[in-house]
Formats: sequence, structure tokens, C-alpha cells
Amino acid sequence: RISREEGNPARLELRERQRENERTFATVKKMPFMLDNREFVFRQLWTSEEGKVVVAIESVANKADYGASLRVTRGSTRGLWLIEDLPLSGGAKQCRVTLVQQLDAGGAIPTWAVDKKLPLAL
Repeated sequence: RISREEGNPARLELRERQRENERTFATVKKMPFMLDNREFVFRQLWTSEEGKVVVAIESVANKADYGASLRVTRGSTRGLWLIEDLPLSGGAKQCRVTLVQQLDAGGAIPTWAVDKKLPLAL
């Protein structure tokens, strides 16, 4: 399934499921004019227990078929999401989300382009 969320050329789930709590995704992030778009193919694993969800992300070497020829540079990433329930506040449910991520964009990107694209990735 291709999704053009956030104005990016492609995002799809690869149908190579190993476990119920594991998925592999491919996404192409649109970059400004004169820069190659960036492709990321990553595996996502998750687990949950009472009041907590943990999601781990790591790049994989899988190839994605977008159904069209795209000019992309392959990047890599790894990260960890931690989502924790917090006590009720004024009757409203709350949670704390912590993200730790390392990203290699696959080549040099000018500072102005990083400053423009990074807020959209969060």
C-alpha cells in the first residue's frame, strides 16, 4: 500500500512478516530541489505491558518495489520509542513519549535543508 503522507513520494509496508509484532516498512522522504530524495527501509518491532509500549526500529537491507523508478539515496536509522501511561490529571488520560533515534541520511545534506526537513520528521 502506497501512502503519500506528509507530501512524500512513497511509504509502504513490505509483506514479509516474520512475527505478529514485527513489520517492515519502506519510505521515501522528499528533499528540496537539487538533492536526491532519501529512502529508508526499516524493521519495526514492538512489545507492550501494563501501561507501557516499547517500539524498536532498525534499518534493513531489503529492497522495495515502488512500481516506478525513483531517484533516491538510501539512508539508515535505528531508534527506540517508549510510550508510558501517566497518572490521570483532571480526569484526562496522559502519556509520556520518549524517542531516541540515530539517522544517517546517506550523504551530505546542507544545514539549511536539515533545518527545513527535521521538524517535519518529528
